[in-house]
Amino acid sequence: MVMAALWFAAAAEAAGPSDDGTTPFTNSAIRTQVERLVPPPWRVESVAVEPLPAPPAPATPTSRTQAEPQAVARVTARVVLGAPTYLVEARDGPVTVLRPAAEPGLVKSWIATALATRADGGWTLALAPQNPEVLDGIGRPAAELPGRIVMAGTPEAKSMRDQIDRDSAQRAAEEAARAAQITELRGRMTGPDRAVRLAAFEAALGGNDPALRQLAMEAALQSRDAVLANLALKDWIARRRAIPVQLYATKEDPGSEAVVRNMGPMTLEVDGFTPVNGALAGKLGAPGYSIARPSSIAGTLAQTELAVNSFGCALTLRLTAHQTLDGLLRCQTLPTLIARITLD
Repeated sequence: MVMAALWFAAAAEAAGPSDDGTTPFTNSAIRTQVERLVPPPWRVESVAVEPLPAPPAPATPTSRTQAEPQAVARVTARVVLGAPTYLVEARDGPVTVLRPAAEPGLVKSWIATALATRADGGWTLALAPQNPEVLDGIGRPAAELPGRIVMAGTPEAKSMRDQIDRDSAQRAAEEAARAAQITELRGRMTGPDRAVRLAAFEAALGGNDPALRQLAMEAALQSRDAVLANLALKDWIARRRAIPVQLYATKEDPGSEAVVRNMGPMTLEVDGFTPVNGALAGKLGAPGYSIARPSSIAGTLAQTELAVNSFGCALTLRLTAHQTLDGLLRCQTLPTLIARITLD
């Protein structure tokens, strides 16, 4: 327990001189140390000290052990709760609902071991709690708890609990409705009727629900319906201004690996796209070779194939079942490279 750990740490530091140089355990010295270790809202009512046998002397005493005799005692403190405490029953925003945990006057017996060490003509004390957990589990005073406090069982608490229940029921109903929407959309997107698929796709894209839009896009791109996939690709391209093109070497041409390393990142920049006929305008290029540097393009999306021609390069891609456009990049004077656009 955190509180117990703090008390044990404090015990190592809790040392103070006794009332005189002859009595190792005095009530005032012991009580002072107990009050340092017992946290509020507990207060110390009384302290009893029971001497215990002294620890055995070491087999080969040193000058230090000979100069510092020790005494041990069992300390039993009667501690009383000085204020009511509460446990948190619920939280709703800034409001905290509390229920009573313990009433003032609750009595506990707190036990510690006291070690007295004589040095420099006097005694010093150190206490190590033996049952610090006895003070746990009773909550905290209301003033120490966060938020606006409302007591359980009051009309205000009942009203808040009713509101929490209503909000929970509403969230559950909304989640159920959302799950039904997703199930219905998935069924319509994968059904046998193309007209139904197209209507569902257009409704999802025209709505304001990003999750339904994403679901419709994924279903369309993974479908075997070229018309539906074409609509999804048009929407995807129309929403972008810069499209990264990943390049890979071919096994047929060993020199293509060096070209891929030197080419640098290739980007398809979209300046304009006409969904009606799939016409694409912009730039295509990479910095590594002059023949492949960014230049104006003429591009076309036909069904699920994208063809882009720039000054010295031609990029041809086809939709795959993995939501990518895969194909080849052919540039004059350079080996043919494998190209991919990921439809994320």
